[in-house]
Amino acid sequence: MQPFYVSTFTLPIFPLPEVFLFPGTFLPLHIFEPRYRLMLDFCLENGNEMAIAPYKKDWNYLESSAPPIESIFGWGHVIQKEGLPDGRSNIILEGMGTAKLVSYESTEPFRIAQVEKIKQELNRKDDPDFQNLVEELLVLTKRILLSEGAEENLIMKMNHITKHPFPIDFIASLLNYEFSAKQEILATANIFEKANKLIQIVRSLNMRE
Repeated sequence: MQPFYVSTFTLPIFPLPEVFLFPGTFLPLHIFEPRYRLMLDFCLENGNEMAIAPYKKDWNYLESSAPPIESIFGWGHVIQKEGLPDGRSNIILEGMGTAKLVSYESTEPFRIAQVEKIKQELNRKDDPDFQNLVEELLVLTKRILLSEGAEENLIMKMNHITKHPFPIDFIASLLNYEFSAKQEILATANIFEKANKLIQIVRSLNMRE
C-alpha cells in the first residue's frame, strides 16, 4: 500500500547519523553547533516543528559537503527546551509522524525543506489479528532487552504497549538492527505491513540470543 500524503509543509531538517525519530517516541538532543542553534531558533519561531533525517555513519565527508539524508524521515514537536548560558540548548522532541522530502527552500546555514507529511495509521486496538502481532512483538522484544541488561522501568513500561497510539513504532525505536531495515520500518505507513516487517526482524534477533 502506498503512503497517503496529507499536505505540504515547511520544516527545518536536522541530519543526524543513524538517529531515527519514530512517531510516538521522545528524542532528547543537545544543540551546540552554531548553525543548528539558528535552526532551533527558526523552529521555535515557526510552530516548534523539526524533522530528524538519518544518514549512515560511514558517510565520507570528503565526498560531499553535506550528508545524504533519507527522503522519508520522522518529524516532531519541540516539547521542552533548556537554554544554557553559552548558547547551547537541551531539547526534547516528541515524534508526531513521518514526512517525505519534496524540495529544498534553503540549504545554508541549515536545511529548510518543503515536505509532505504522511498520514499515520494508529493503533488498531479492536483488531484481534493486530493485537496478536503486538503481543508476539512484546514478548520477543522484552526477551531481547532483558538479555541486553535493559532497566526494569523500561520493561515495565512495555507492559502498557497495547495502549500506545503507535505501538509498532515504539518497539521499533528500542531495538538495535541495521540502518536500512530501520529506515524501511519508519517509511512504512500501513500498520500491518509495518508490524509484519518488524516481527521478522525481531524473530531474527531472538535467534541470535
